[in-house]
Amino acid sequence: MSDVFDSLVGQDEVVAVLRRYVGLPSHAYLFTGPPGAGKVEAARAFAAALECPQNGCGTCDECTRVLRGSHPDVTIVARAGVQWSVDEIREAERIARRRPMHDGYQVLILPNIELSTNAAPALLKTLEEPPKRTVFLLLADELPEHLVTIESRCVEVGFHQLSTESILEVLEREGVSSVQARSSAEAAAGNLDRARLLATDPHLTERLAMWRRLPELLAGESPAALASTLLGALEAAVEPLKARHAEELEQIKTEAEGPGRRRVGGLKEVEQRQQREQRRFRTEELRFGLAALARAYRERMVSALEGLEEGDLRGRGDARSAAACVDAITVSVGGLSLNANETLLLTNLFTQLARL
Repeated sequence: MSDVFDSLVGQDEVVAVLRRYVGLPSHAYLFTGPPGAGKVEAARAFAAALECPQNGCGTCDECTRVLRGSHPDVTIVARAGVQWSVDEIREAERIARRRPMHDGYQVLILPNIELSTNAAPALLKTLEEPPKRTVFLLLADELPEHLVTIESRCVEVGFHQLSTESILEVLEREGVSSVQARSSAEAAAGNLDRARLLATDPHLTERLAMWRRLPELLAGESPAALASTLLGALEAAVEPLKARHAEELEQIKTEAEGPGRRRVGGLKEVEQRQQREQRRFRTEELRFGLAALARAYRERMVSALEGLEEGDLRGRGDARSAAACVDAITVSVGGLSLNANETLLLTNLFTQLARL
């Protein structure tokens, strides 16, 4: 029988746990796991199940209103800056103390609660004195030290990184073409949010093809020129994320200037967080490209070894060369974790590959 949890993919253990919790919910849950693992989607589904007379049938008015974001007793609380403020937590507590308008619960969803260093004491106090018919759903990508005490007041539900196949299933279900969905899922590094962003990038398949053609391109073009071309393509790949960030900043500014609203602080922190997200996106894109390049050299190695078995003695040297290229790429991938200069890293790698 289908229910609101059917749309969640790749988190079977989480779904089984949430289905058990619906009948007799605790006052607070802490969903933890890597970005893009489906925590927000799971929180919405769980909230719908809590409001539904049939514990999440997926078709009744209560379920559909929660899933489309219009249920009066389910609130996704948003923060203005990069960190939760004490005032924002107090506003969440005020909402939590309302009586539910329907027969279910007052449900509050607070994303990225790890960003609550200064507001953690206020949040802890709220969780220690919860209203009877209120359920808090706290979401966190990680568990920093200041969340330890808060964690002890919640039922923790752990999410794992999504597989490529799980992400592929979601993208195809959302109408992304098979080719684009496959490329986006493989490039997403387990992050469904990143995959959805990549799925809007018309040049993703073209970039992947260029990485795989590099062994041939290195025979006729300079390493520096190829590095410059690929980094230019990488800059274009970040543009959809930059556009999303620009919309976010514009919305924050609009809300801050609205009638009766005081100025929303933390704009600089938001910009700094966006810069970090863009750097992380670039790094993951480079990892994806280098992984595609390594696969191309591995395929060459396999082909050379097959030729050797058929008596082509040149295969021995070709296989050794391809294996050395894979090793060089692996070293360069490690350099990404050290914040190495992208231009120098790629130019040096391509120079080395051209010599092997």
